[in-house]
Amino acid sequence: MELRHIHKEASYLLAVSGGIDSMVMADLFLQHSMNVQVVHCNFSLRGEESDMDQQLVQAWCNRHNIPFHVQRFNTADVAAQHSISIQEAARVLRYTYFNELLSLTSLDYVATAHQQDDTIETVFFHFLRGTGIKGMTGIPVSNEKIIRPLLHHSKKEIEAYAVIHSIEYRNDSSNKKEEYTRNKLRNTILPLIEESFPQLRQTMSKNINRFNEVNEIYQDAIEKMRRRLLEQRGQDYYIPIRKLQHVSPLQTITYELIKPFHFSFEQAIELIRLFDSHTGAYIQSHSHRIIRNREMLIITSIDTSASDMIVVNASSEEISCADFTVSFSRLAGPLDIRSKEKNVEWIDCQQLKYPLLLRKWRQGDYLYPLGMTKKKKVSRMLIDEKIALPEKEKIWVLESDKKIVWVSGIRIDNRYRMTNTTTDIVQIRLVKNTTA
Repeated sequence: MELRHIHKEASYLLAVSGGIDSMVMADLFLQHSMNVQVVHCNFSLRGEESDMDQQLVQAWCNRHNIPFHVQRFNTADVAAQHSISIQEAARVLRYTYFNELLSLTSLDYVATAHQQDDTIETVFFHFLRGTGIKGMTGIPVSNEKIIRPLLHHSKKEIEAYAVIHSIEYRNDSSNKKEEYTRNKLRNTILPLIEESFPQLRQTMSKNINRFNEVNEIYQDAIEKMRRRLLEQRGQDYYIPIRKLQHVSPLQTITYELIKPFHFSFEQAIELIRLFDSHTGAYIQSHSHRIIRNREMLIITSIDTSASDMIVVNASSEEISCADFTVSFSRLAGPLDIRSKEKNVEWIDCQQLKYPLLLRKWRQGDYLYPLGMTKKKKVSRMLIDEKIALPEKEKIWVLESDKKIVWVSGIRIDNRYRMTNTTTDIVQIRLVKNTTA
């Protein structure tokens, strides 16, 4: 057996669980006299069994004078706290810990013991749950600081090596539990398929290689589409609707454009429906929103400090961004306001169409300034107000149904003014960030 994708001059943090795959990997690194340290994660899921796994790995490291790192996790508690599966919690915990150790130890890479059968199971798992070309490429040989030097070897090859070289290892009893979907796939479904297709694993390995080559062609085509359709402006990304409407296949390309922002394929179909929606309509992932704004789809971060466009859904809301904090309060009118408070405006709520958009001003924006019947460009207003160039970059506007309602800290539009008969009022209060 051999390790692939390793470099003699590099240093490695070996992720060793105590199971047969990782103990064989550790022995192979030892035979190559590589610069290594070992990390073990105790997930506290199997009581004494978990502790015995840790003891085995630690004893092996002591015997070979290899630095040993261990971390115990309350995995079940983390899974419950974040409403995720035990397996997902364990994955997040271990890779977070691995990255921390890489920084502390100045080692080059983390090596994990994934092997050929693991990647075949992964492809089947993805296929049954629903996937695209990328999901059919299996586990990558490397990504960033993670390498998988046993990925080309089958489980049978690893088991044979362990027998020949008398490798000590422990079996994880949880691998037999059928309540885990992957275990059912590994222990029941794949063996059943192999009864009719004895060459299943060899065939799947060849298929995965072909899918990886197909994916390279596919990703190259998608990258060309991204360059054509996705434009970064400030912190946000813009997609012209008319251009996107004419691409084919529409659903797949739309999905690939928005996938990096954590949107699903189902949401891509939902996004296509926004083509015929009104300005301000949007869809949302856990990290981003895609907002229909005139003839553009704008991808913007939900984190308002990292966004140039913010959706305002309610008439009572507080929003903070890098330049200011603005609060919206609903008031009953009419109001008798004898003295105007600086950076506070009142507008007629009945004239607004939600959701509103709070965004940085841009060339071409205009409004009908309070007290005027003629429109005026925002750029001209900023000149008249003698706003310095650095401060101009911090000016935002509030937009309702393609119309400017308010230029932050300067003036509202006359069409949205409060009158003596206005009964439903939104108060806007601006607090500028002096450190911005």
